[in-house]
Amino acid sequence: MAELEIFDNGVSIEQIIPALDRDGAVIIRDLLSMEITTQIIEDLSETLEASTPGSKSGIESWEEFHGGKTVRFCGLAAKSRAFVDHALLNEYLIKVSDHYLLKSCADYWLNTGQVMAVGSSEPAQYLHRDEDNWPEAMNKDQEITFSCMYALSDFTKENGGTVVIPGSQNLPTGVIRGLEVPPEEIAYAVMPTGSGMIYSGKVVHGAGANITDQMRYGMHVSFVAGWLRPEEASPLVIDKETAAALPQRARQLLGWGSYHSVGGGRTWLVDFDDAKHLFD
Repeated sequence: MAELEIFDNGVSIEQIIPALDRDGAVIIRDLLSMEITTQIIEDLSETLEASTPGSKSGIESWEEFHGGKTVRFCGLAAKSRAFVDHALLNEYLIKVSDHYLLKSCADYWLNTGQVMAVGSSEPAQYLHRDEDNWPEAMNKDQEITFSCMYALSDFTKENGGTVVIPGSQNLPTGVIRGLEVPPEEIAYAVMPTGSGMIYSGKVVHGAGANITDQMRYGMHVSFVAGWLRPEEASPLVIDKETAAALPQRARQLLGWGSYHSVGGGRTWLVDFDDAKHLFD
């Protein structure tokens, strides 16, 4: 069985990058402190309790992908300031995203922030790439999305810990929805609560099968190149009043700022001006 490299919080970005280049994913312990993890869980607990498992799409393929026993919900920045300060603006996720994404864009923004609570007896999710969302933009020479899966509870092989195929970011460019691989090529993101798995949008992965009688609680945060439309319509959920209380970088990531391409035009404007000036 393959393994992902595991680092302790405090490791330098320079130490992480070679492992990401090789495997497409790394695990960092204590990416969130226990205090912060507990606060995020408390902030999101009411929504979790009110959410029902399964897909809201009404589309059979998405129902299979989302999982009939898995609870998912988004809009986390509107529900938890601790999420904003420590998960959205996490230093490691930001620096890694800067390293990879800024090679192909002037800036990036939040693709989605969502809770993924995998229920008991949930089958394994089919293996996929996150960049499958934008097949027109796929390019072997550039990253368009980078993510972190935060463990809000312990991740194990038995409870649905994320399945990763190390090195699969180097497979030919193209949509992958379902992939059969030998067991020795599979790694499991086994990590304690508060850890995070940072990974490329090109690496093939998926939620594992949960064969326990407990739910596995994960929180996914992903960024996407600023010239692409994200999965989650954050500005429709994070209203101006809520955004005004957040750091400027958080507002930008949540869509309350415009995109200035290098050598090109400006997009996502308000009356031909940068949306950030709404907060002047």
